[in-house]
Amino acid sequence: MSDWKGLSRLALRGALETRRKGKVLKDVPVCVFDLAERLGLEVRFCAGASFEGMYAKGSNTVLVPSLRPPGRQAFTAAHEMGHWYFGHGSRIDEVPEFTPDNRNDPEEWAANLFAAYLLMPSWAVEASFARRSWTPQACTPIQLYAIACELGVGYETLIQHLRWSLQLITSTQADVLANTTPKALREKLIGEVNTKHLVLVDTKWVTGNLDLQVGHAALLPTGAVVEGTSIAVLGDVPAGRIVQGLKPGLARVFLEGGGWAKFVRISRAGFEGRSLYRHLEDPDVE
Repeated sequence: MSDWKGLSRLALRGALETRRKGKVLKDVPVCVFDLAERLGLEVRFCAGASFEGMYAKGSNTVLVPSLRPPGRQAFTAAHEMGHWYFGHGSRIDEVPEFTPDNRNDPEEWAANLFAAYLLMPSWAVEASFARRSWTPQACTPIQLYAIACELGVGYETLIQHLRWSLQLITSTQADVLANTTPKALREKLIGEVNTKHLVLVDTKWVTGNLDLQVGHAALLPTGAVVEGTSIAVLGDVPAGRIVQGLKPGLARVFLEGGGWAKFVRISRAGFEGRSLYRHLEDPDVE
């Protein structure tokens, strides 16, 4: 029988070491695609729905399906990065859901834990809650969604990580939170805006960029100003200002008077190619 607790410790140690090598503090969110490229691991988005992810050891390359939701893409890339860190062989994966029941393959489980700890170490999770004066134990679905957006992970993925790995919420609370879907939260926050993905942004985002795909929306703080032609303001709702990605490129959002600003990186929807180039302006996209 595998030493599951030992694997968990190794995964946590590996995730923290990887953050250190990439000069990323343990208490801040991380863009796994930028981190991988920084460490010499090439990430490519590719077409195809028959697999969840792939690691090619000989070329130090990770393949991520281009049509998966953003949070899933991030977790997949981090999972394959775990295979790279542990020196596993090349493999094509169907990344298992993050529950304690998926322990059939120790290498897969180690990579899964590595991904969770890389993207959601306890220090980053707790700091994100603390900046907002919230707690995992008493958070609402919308609050948890905001934390997931800042960490760049899926809503359900964060629930399961808080439940099983960090043990910051109970099974009962996890079930209650999971009863609310991201789609229901989007409709509650922005109504019937036509978008497949919404990033909830507030002034407590202290590091990193805001990444969007063309057609995806973000809910910014009320009164946010937009600079650049890659995103457009769709309108205002009680919870803030809605913007949407228009074309690949860079933009900037800020509040007048200083104190808060973010660069926005917009990539083509379903982008295929090396992650390093996903935000380059594309003359073929109007």
